[in-house]
Amino acid sequence: MRVGVWSSLVSSIMLIGIGAFWIFFHGAAEGAFSIPTTTPEAAKYARITAIFKAIGDILPAVFVLIALYKYQFRLAGYFHLVTLVLVILVDMLTWSAFVPDPSLRHILMHVPFAIPMIIAAICFLGLHKPDDDI
Repeated sequence: MRVGVWSSLVSSIMLIGIGAFWIFFHGAAEGAFSIPTTTPEAAKYARITAIFKAIGDILPAVFVLIALYKYQFRLAGYFHLVTLVLVILVDMLTWSAFVPDPSLRHILMHVPFAIPMIIAAICFLGLHKPDDDI
């Protein structure tokens, strides 16, 4: 169970960090999705896109942290599964579809975010003995 908690904390910190990156460096959305910033509207669109990406990255991490705070480990495991599908998998598909000239490296850069989530989900949703420690 402790491994799951630590994996959840690592995963949450990573997601909050990438969400903060999108907020502070919203210009990266322009480069990532090759939005030409020749007009102010394009810059606003890139900023809005970065904000939505940040919210999508930070919100699941907050839910996991709240579940851990309330000792709802199974719920945290379900949050990790949903985050894997709705955030990581969708983000990988988005990168492969909309980033110009995506390479395997661009798609595989999401794997470090998925590894702690998978570990935490296995720890929280797997079968445990009743005398497992918290």
